[in-house]
Amino acid sequence: MICVRGKSVTKSRAIYFQTFNVGFHAIKLYVLLPTMNESISSHPWIENLRQALLESLPGAEAHRRMIPSNRQINLEAPTDARVSSVMILLYENDAEWNTVLIRRSKDGQVHSGQISFPGGKKENSDPDLIYTAKRECEEEIGIPNHHIEILGTLSDVYIPPSNFLVTPVVGHLTTTPSFRASEREVSEIIRLPLNLLFHPSVKSTHTVNPSYNPSASFETPVYELADDLIVWGATAMMIAELEVIIDQFKQTPDS
Repeated sequence: MICVRGKSVTKSRAIYFQTFNVGFHAIKLYVLLPTMNESISSHPWIENLRQALLESLPGAEAHRRMIPSNRQINLEAPTDARVSSVMILLYENDAEWNTVLIRRSKDGQVHSGQISFPGGKKENSDPDLIYTAKRECEEEIGIPNHHIEILGTLSDVYIPPSNFLVTPVVGHLTTTPSFRASEREVSEIIRLPLNLLFHPSVKSTHTVNPSYNPSASFETPVYELADDLIVWGATAMMIAELEVIIDQFKQTPDS
């Protein structure tokens, strides 16, 4: 079954997405119809991003854009924080750079039903956090880890409710991926063009009721991509840093 919905952005742009079933799971494809001369060339863009990730990262200054009102600025992780990593997967499709988010299954855990990048805690058998991100990406959305080229990492983000210290790993695919959702961990796979994710019209402020404490509520900056697709918290902070990095090298001559 396929359903198509639309949302106006500007007079010359619109957001559309399709939902279709893969086994027991729904995959949403979000497409921001671009204006002329807005596509990003593939290999030079990837090399620019790889180089930018080797340089000083914006970190807290970028995170500040999307920090919830109940979170302390420059929050440091305690020594007993559980280390983990997520994969920010990038690939080109129809002249647009895309990334992938997931909606976690409602399992009663701290992040139940929330939208995030694929990822999880570092296992004792994992040699490093890059391996963790690649392993979790394969387990949760079916992308073989040997297909992923690592470009670098973003700044760590500490998540108090779960006591996770998360390293965002940025990876690149040279081909359009074929997704397979984990039946246990993932209820939805969401493909998003970066032009949509970074568009000013999707950024707003919302009152959220977190799954780890539904009786609580607080104001937070969000990426409102659709009525049922609102990204906030640590994932939004990671997206904000990626956007700042990409904006910086796009504004550099000869980039």
